[in-house]
Amino acid sequence: MNIEEKAKMFAIEAHAGQVRKSQKEKPMIIHPINVANILKEAGFDKNVVAAGFLHDVVEDTKYTEEDILKIFGEDIRSLVITASEPDKSLSWEERKQHTIDTIKNMDLRHKAVVCADKISNLEDLRIMSEIKGEYDFSSFKRGFRKQKWYYESVYESLIEKEDKNNPLFVRLKELIDYIFSNKKDNYIKNTIFNNNEEYDELLKIHYQKQELYKLKSVFNNKPYVIEFTGTPRTGKTTIINNLYDFFKKANFNVVLLEEFTTSKKYKEEVKPLLKDKYKKVVNTEIPKYVLKDLEETIEENPDIILIDRSLFDRAIWIDRLYLKSGMTKEEYEEYLNYYLPIIKEKINIIIGTYTDSLTSLRRDYNANLSLESRTFLNEQNVNEYNTSLKNMEKFANDNSVNFKLFDATDITVRELSLKIVKEILKDMREYYIDGVNQEFNIKIKK
Repeated sequence: MNIEEKAKMFAIEAHAGQVRKSQKEKPMIIHPINVANILKEAGFDKNVVAAGFLHDVVEDTKYTEEDILKIFGEDIRSLVITASEPDKSLSWEERKQHTIDTIKNMDLRHKAVVCADKISNLEDLRIMSEIKGEYDFSSFKRGFRKQKWYYESVYESLIEKEDKNNPLFVRLKELIDYIFSNKKDNYIKNTIFNNNEEYDELLKIHYQKQELYKLKSVFNNKPYVIEFTGTPRTGKTTIINNLYDFFKKANFNVVLLEEFTTSKKYKEEVKPLLKDKYKKVVNTEIPKYVLKDLEETIEENPDIILIDRSLFDRAIWIDRLYLKSGMTKEEYEEYLNYYLPIIKEKINIIIGTYTDSLTSLRRDYNANLSLESRTFLNEQNVNEYNTSLKNMEKFANDNSVNFKLFDATDITVRELSLKIVKEILKDMREYYIDGVNQEFNIKIKK
């Protein structure tokens, strides 16, 4: 076990049971792991990164400076102590002044640990405050004015005898200016959005997304899988593309799986094999290929997988087939009983969009120039699909499948996209926090 991993495991055990003061649902360990990640991304050596994991251990746990020295050596002890406050019996002002004075003449390695700690704390503060829509310092031991004094003074000590253009220092300065001096780039707000309410709504989901990215970076999660299904012409494809762009721009590794039955692979490789089969066989064979594609993509371990019609959508088609007497009740139940556990295991959330058949048809004809009749898109077929869609909504609710159905009839695609992204962000947050809690049950190997 290398020194970074050893320090991480030690910190996990040391902070076990502790939570963030400002967000009780988050384990404390998220912060030191984030600090270590900042230092690693900045290119610092392994001892500095290890100190990032350990920087709160002496201050906030039962372990002492002597424990750090004995287990990790003098260099890491020195780095940790620089980022630790002295005797807690001192006043807040005395402790903060000690930090300001101590770091002024330290070398860059020591300053980096302090700087990364402050960056992490201020990023969390900005995220939390922008999501709430206000900056509230009432939960801090000192209010806005004293916090401003402290962070600005720390910054001045950090750049003493250093290059203030160091990316770490620049990152900290931008946060201090943003939070305490309201120095924001308002071009998008004022010029693009003309300072309207939609900008405020987008700003909140922007910072929700940033919070997710920070959470994702601290544990080894499986991909978060989103399936999209629903009535034709409800804006599903546009919404998928919007979400792909939304997450991709925040540096999430996103993979998009197209609808299997309209894919080149299906048309060229699979459909010829099934063309002479009964509908029941076709409808029960297609999910096997869909599942194979999904499992292969999960193995690649991206952050997010977006799927246009996957296993849950295939269950809708099976329900439609069953209602048309294309399979027996026993066959229908056997299918659902087989795929239900797979859907629950491999797909985190299913987003469905719904509208009535006439609205669906009107949108299709208005969006295209041709008046010829459609192969599938007619009232009967859409009504049959919608009946099965509603049946599967009930099935999902009865069996704890995470399915959310949105009515797209009297709403723009833009408005629908916002509703859906909010639901996804909320669910992803719960998924990531659950993942963090599960992962940090790990104990140090003796």
